[in-house]
Amino acid sequence: MVIVSKTKYYKDLIERFNNWIFRLPDSKQLMPLLKIAFTPEEAQFLAKIPFIGHTAEQLSEKIAMPVKELTEKLESFARKGIVFRYDDGSTIRYSLCDSNFIFYRSIGWKGEDNKFNRKISPYLNQYYIDAFAIEFLDHPTQGLRAIPINETIKDTRQVVPYEDIIKVVDNFKYYSVSKCPCSHRHNLDSDFEVCEHELERCLHFDTLGKYCVENGLGREITKEETLEILKRAADAGLVHGISNTQGRMDTICNCCSCCCLYLESVVKMPGIVPRGHQPSNYIREADDEKCTGCGVCVRSCPMKALELEDKKVIFNPDRCIGCGVCAHKCKQNASYMVHRDGEQDFPKDPREQAIRFLTERELDPNEVFRKNFLG
Repeated sequence: MVIVSKTKYYKDLIERFNNWIFRLPDSKQLMPLLKIAFTPEEAQFLAKIPFIGHTAEQLSEKIAMPVKELTEKLESFARKGIVFRYDDGSTIRYSLCDSNFIFYRSIGWKGEDNKFNRKISPYLNQYYIDAFAIEFLDHPTQGLRAIPINETIKDTRQVVPYEDIIKVVDNFKYYSVSKCPCSHRHNLDSDFEVCEHELERCLHFDTLGKYCVENGLGREITKEETLEILKRAADAGLVHGISNTQGRMDTICNCCSCCCLYLESVVKMPGIVPRGHQPSNYIREADDEKCTGCGVCVRSCPMKALELEDKKVIFNPDRCIGCGVCAHKCKQNASYMVHRDGEQDFPKDPREQAIRFLTERELDPNEVFRKNFLG
């Protein structure tokens, strides 16, 4: 009889994630983190689930598990934000969520203060600093891009629909909000200061929004409530971070520099990663005659792209992500956003974004997709 070490199940799951869009780089935090998140049997099961959606019947044949038992497991993992469940009206499909989605997004959407979250949060925070930040951010294509705050662009004639946050919101049909997982995991870790920002500010739409609501990971809201959350976030100096695609966006995060997965490493660990969000097509400009050197924009900039020297604001354009926070907070209307020279190259849709993620990690997208289609 061959006895298989249960550690192998976790290694198989790591290998599964390492052949998709976000790897799990090795660290002394990784194995304890996985053991908190999953039992060995759960890790063994999840390592067999593809990242591309399949029906329970298709998975049952591949995994050799009765459909009823398999469906119960898949539904349970969907409620935890580990397996994505998608109902297109005629067929229900399931897929394994990527490592970032599981550990740094859905795990905190409920905002629960319980034994599990208090135990895993310090591991998540330290693992991010030790290993995940570089893997996650040190590539040309990011998961979120900055989108300017409404009314901060001086000349709106050039604004394309996917860079106008009001037009983007108007095009969604379903709206939901969840707790910010970044702030939540920091708030449960005594090594970090408590984030004072409004916690319920992570917005999801259409298919992802319905998934969140159906699985208790968020609540349904109206378009008007969505716009109000965006306004409060802008007033609080938060960055609007939207899905980094030109179409089929499903997320708008309202990111604080103290906790955000994209901004924390840039601010607290200078030099570790080059930037946070994918920059927008806009950049700060200023009217020096209107500027009083009050320093509000300097204190507000999430990327530390501004400094104040002798009542004069010094701007580092290389750090600017074009979020418009400085312009929104400027009481003298001295700061505003103008179109950058050239165009940012945003992926057209999530599939193109995934192909870029894989290619930048030196994986063959065709081979990866082939392995994730059962047949």
